[in-house]
Amino acid sequence: MKQHIDAIKKTLATEGIGEKVVAQLKELREYFKANLNEPGYVKIIRMAYENIEETNDYTFLYLEEEDGKVNLDYLVDLLSDYQNKYNKEELMEVRNLMEGIVPEVDEEA
Repeated sequence: MKQHIDAIKKTLATEGIGEKVVAQLKELREYFKANLNEPGYVKIIRMAYENIEETNDYTFLYLEEEDGKVNLDYLVDLLSDYQNKYNKEELMEVRNLMEGIVPEVDEEA
């Protein structure tokens, strides 16, 4: 998996978001499908590359003050250590953003 992650990060740094990153994300998705029992992450990766295919950019802006490239790079970082409990929480927040699910606000605060 590390080689897939490193390849995506290198492409993002040198070429930005494009067809090559889409192909690499598809490879990463296949790796997750074949080797890990993590269907939620498989879906996140699919939604990421489908978004790029549709918009020619990555438009899920989790880090609101950053562009699509930085946000996609951050998503790849989270996926690289997907078993970390903090990364799991953030990956679920990213998935909710991708699916259009608005988090409930705690009104007691």
